[in-house]
Amino acid sequence: MSQEAPSKSNHSGLKSFLSKYNFKVGEASDEYIDRRKKQMMLFMGSAAVTIFASRFAHKSTISRQYIPTLFQGNHAPPLSYNFATDAAVAVGTGTILCGSVSSMVIFGSCWILDVSTFKEFGWKMKALMGGYDKERELSQIPMDEESALIQDSLNDILEGKYDFDDIEEAKKQ
Repeated sequence: MSQEAPSKSNHSGLKSFLSKYNFKVGEASDEYIDRRKKQMMLFMGSAAVTIFASRFAHKSTISRQYIPTLFQGNHAPPLSYNFATDAAVAVGTGTILCGSVSSMVIFGSCWILDVSTFKEFGWKMKALMGGYDKERELSQIPMDEESALIQDSLNDILEGKYDFDDIEEAKKQ
């Protein structure tokens, strides 16, 4: 109980602040506020990783740049250059950048859509794309005879109205 008391007082201060400035979240439950805070922290963490990864990529690119001195030719890199190391750094940097930007996009989308699980994502996409309206329209269309017969026979099998021994005997006759 001692752990619940500080979180409730923390939420009450937050709620009073939000309701003071007429934010709708100020009227929300503590679980909803915690959920939104977690979504925000995931997005902010992935954004920080993206910033650090892009800074690392920039520094590694600049440090590998060949700048000749005054009397050196600029048409040939130095002989001590290692192509395998450069390729490995490029692949690693590209992978880190791709992963961090992708996670930032995914967590940001989930934060905007208020989605925490794959099931919620499916429900939200179905609602956004008009899936419920399409289901209602399809349910109002009359079914043809063959589809109705197949549906009725599958329902009878699932409900146990048919015994498979009786079906085998009917086939033999």
